[in-house]
Amino acid sequence: MTKGWIGAVVSTGAVLIMTASCSKLGGPTSPTSVASGSGVASITTDDGTHMHTASAEGKPEDKGYIDGWFEGSTVQLYYTKSYFCAELPSSTGAPCEIGAPPQESPRPGPIPTIYAIAAAGFTPPAGTAACLLGTPCLNHPLMIDLSRIGGRGSATPVSHSHVLGAHGGGWFNTVNIRVFSLAAWNEIASAKSLAKVRELQGNNPQLGTPGVISADTPTNIYFFIASWRPN
Repeated sequence: MTKGWIGAVVSTGAVLIMTASCSKLGGPTSPTSVASGSGVASITTDDGTHMHTASAEGKPEDKGYIDGWFEGSTVQLYYTKSYFCAELPSSTGAPCEIGAPPQESPRPGPIPTIYAIAAAGFTPPAGTAACLLGTPCLNHPLMIDLSRIGGRGSATPVSHSHVLGAHGGGWFNTVNIRVFSLAAWNEIASAKSLAKVRELQGNNPQLGTPGVISADTPTNIYFFIASWRPN
């Protein structure tokens, strides 16, 4: 695996998946205020998962690391800006929405993808989810509109992890993939790769595999990841 990309800081200006509410004007929103005191709190849970929460001031550019998976390895993704989420005209609840492509982006030009691999209907094994259900996750929205995929108009994000298919930094648009089988989740957590996700989808990301894993599902959520480093 190529290592030269690790630690490279990319792209400045513009502003960024998930914390309190999204801006109807398409601007960046501030992270949720959950820590007491200034700075970013880094919490290690009982299962060893590293969680990073926002500062009490709710600054729009809190910084910290969240685990991700890339080509068989765990990497730490350096989040330096809040998520970007422009409300769609048809949104029924929280403006950050799963099930429809974005109509506004934080910058012009092509934007790479980050895949949010979500545990749907089960609790992931200890240490395999980067963000846990019910726990604030750095620069993530607290509520998401799930009505387009059969859920509620305003729901708390479930436990999830992050998979990347290519190295890079800057803004990433989120594609949501729901995993319905604990066995499938364990396979992805072991392989730590987009290739395994595609295998479980039957190599057809537009269809997925019923009862195992969903198709690629668009969202209007963007994250800003300045750089990566080995875990």
